[in-house]
Amino acid sequence: MKAISNLLLVFNLQQQTDRRVVSPATSLLENIPFLSSNPLNLNNNKRSQEQRNELVKELLNKAKEVGQVGSLASEEDRELLEALAEKIVPFSDPNPAKYPLEGEHRLVYSAAPGASSGRVFGNVVGKVTQFFENDQIFYNRVTFGPLMIALQAKREIKNASAIKVSFLETNFSLFGNVFSQKQAGGGGVWKVRFVGKVQDEDGNEKLVRIMETPSLFILEQPLN
Repeated sequence: MKAISNLLLVFNLQQQTDRRVVSPATSLLENIPFLSSNPLNLNNNKRSQEQRNELVKELLNKAKEVGQVGSLASEEDRELLEALAEKIVPFSDPNPAKYPLEGEHRLVYSAAPGASSGRVFGNVVGKVTQFFENDQIFYNRVTFGPLMIALQAKREIKNASAIKVSFLETNFSLFGNVFSQKQAGGGGVWKVRFVGKVQDEDGNEKLVRIMETPSLFILEQPLN
């Protein structure tokens, strides 16, 4: 159990003003991503949304093909995922670190070695999720059947694209019953490179996040 706790301490899922007079409603609409009252801008925004969907789809498909543990992937695949992620960054919603998060998010890919990718015991890989209790408290969770290891953390928004994360406590539970708790420490500053809603080929909507901790992390949350 001590080995699990030590490994989990590294388990961190390391996103011209002009002079004309406008109404508050018009100003608001013009600042919403992909929205505009200008027909030309509407067409451009539609194309941008479609392009974003395609780029994110390509990234997710490749990440799922490679698998969530980047340390087991080839260098070529890791570099390709880095390049695909970089192409998506300009399409992020504004202020990605300030995007409100709730519920459970699933890890799609982690370039970090160790437990943060779900690889806790050798080549045994668990399911990794991130669960948000509220705006500040969240849990990085790894599950192996009925066993769950959850690292409680606190996040603080530093600026539009970075959050400070502090690890608080590690919980071990079996069949939903906590049998061990240990104080945790450490943390770091994570860069939120991209956050936004996209649609897959079936029209299902999901929220996708791309972070650097500094290792690349990709997470998704189904919304319907």
